[in-house]
Amino acid sequence: MLKTHFLEWMEQPVSALRRPDFAGHCWTFAQTKGAAIVELGRGLIGSLLRYLHAVHGLDIPSPFVKLGAAGLLPARAQPRARKLKEADLPAWFGAVNKLPEPQRDYLRLVLLTGLRKAECGAILQEHVDLKGGVLLIPDTKGGKPHTLPITSFMREILERRCGHLELGSGLFAGLSVDHVTEMAQRAGAPAFTLHDLRKLLATVGAKQGIGDAILRRILGHAPKRADVLHRHYVGLEAADVAEALRSIQRALSASD
Repeated sequence: MLKTHFLEWMEQPVSALRRPDFAGHCWTFAQTKGAAIVELGRGLIGSLLRYLHAVHGLDIPSPFVKLGAAGLLPARAQPRARKLKEADLPAWFGAVNKLPEPQRDYLRLVLLTGLRKAECGAILQEHVDLKGGVLLIPDTKGGKPHTLPITSFMREILERRCGHLELGSGLFAGLSVDHVTEMAQRAGAPAFTLHDLRKLLATVGAKQGIGDAILRRILGHAPKRADVLHRHYVGLEAADVAEALRSIQRALSASD
């Protein structure tokens, strides 16, 4: 982000961030970039300035705060609408079943677990504890390790993928997670994104009446900061969400 959009300021002293030309640069950035990029940039600059204040006692106001107060920032980026619906699953499975085994297994595992595309793509042989029935995701978007129970729906895929892999080998090594959706759509799948599969798992779980805490634990979402109960007191292990995950997977797999 800094190298692409704030390169000319990276070698400047922090005092330069007080100057009107930096404020002008932020205004131009806000007017010419997409809402999601602007949100990321304003958050990064804001964090940097808060760090300078907390550690070095420098009080440098963020130009983005003034721009926001003046109504000169784009509207917040909205979540992308989900393309894939439950009614589309029969056609989706029909197309996915035509794919080569690695791509087929990858897409099915994403649907069954709700893992993010990079999390699923980075699974190694040692992350799969078939005997203990636990799948480990050490590197997540939230920065904390995540675990899921290995259900019967997942076991067949994981056993096949692990096969005779050695330690350190990836279950989906050589697979391009950015192209697998295109392959499925060329095979006849409805338009979808990998994140649609994650959203679909959450939607089915909510329709089944599964509580927010269980769904957050399955998806690896942290509770809101104000939710003291679930942030500091309630601790759910992989086994605690096994039945709920099986129930969701059963509903998703019914269209296969």
